[in-house]
Amino acid sequence: MVIIGKRAGQLGNRLFVFAHIIANAIEYKYEVQNPSFYGYSQYFVGTRNDFFCRYPARNTRWFSPALQVLFYRLINKGLLPLSGCNRVSKLLNITFLDITPKTYSEECYDMTNPDYIHLATSNNLLIIKDGWLFRDFKNLEKHADQVRTFFTPIEKHSSAVTNLISKARKECELLVGIHIRQGDYKRWQGGKFYFTTSEYAAVMKRFAAEMPEKRIKFLICSNEKQDEGVFQGLCYVMGNNHQLEDMYAFAQCDFLIGPPSSYTTWASFYGSVPLFTLNNITASFSPDDFHIAHG
Repeated sequence: MVIIGKRAGQLGNRLFVFAHIIANAIEYKYEVQNPSFYGYSQYFVGTRNDFFCRYPARNTRWFSPALQVLFYRLINKGLLPLSGCNRVSKLLNITFLDITPKTYSEECYDMTNPDYIHLATSNNLLIIKDGWLFRDFKNLEKHADQVRTFFTPIEKHSSAVTNLISKARKECELLVGIHIRQGDYKRWQGGKFYFTTSEYAAVMKRFAAEMPEKRIKFLICSNEKQDEGVFQGLCYVMGNNHQLEDMYAFAQCDFLIGPPSSYTTWASFYGSVPLFTLNNITASFSPDDFHIAHG
């Protein structure tokens, strides 16, 4: 069995870490527990009723968000610090895998390598200290439908997404998701990907100019309240201002535009929606520059 011991960023990051490891677990037939997913477990059919956030999913008779936090802390603060003690590891039959940007020079850690597969499928408990670099692109593509099913939103949120999309698609031929990521992006990488609302509006107008024959509507979602007067002259609808519902509404658009973010990348992967990443706010683009993310 494999346990993911440490949180990796926010919703999009944690979805991708869990998804890659699940895909690998499906292929090589082992169980995963992800206590680090506790903050988002209530959103999804695969984790909503499982205290341990496991794959394959199993319901538990008791469920407490507060106890989930304690369980995560037990793993993160209790077990992970013991990783350097070989005597304790042998006594508890635990193997710790310490693959982080600080300890590993490659861009990602390929879980299809024989050493990892041996550890994951052995009788030892394997604890991944930090899952951020763990990737299995081949099997995520192969088992994408099972992963998507596991991460289907519960009915409350899926209904809210359906209602939002129904409203958004009225009187339009193309629905284009616009992710205005501000807030934390003022500081991330020195503000390299922080763009003003006016700059996003200019991008929307450039996109509309590429297809003047189409009736285009924009679904705008942001982590900051927006001055809607900036979007004057554009046909748009605002998202629900809910981190999960906006992400999954993006997954039902026809195109997506946004800065580098696992948030829109997950929406593109989940809904097979072509995405254009705004590495440069002034970059020109056409529909041919949009690509579906594959993890």
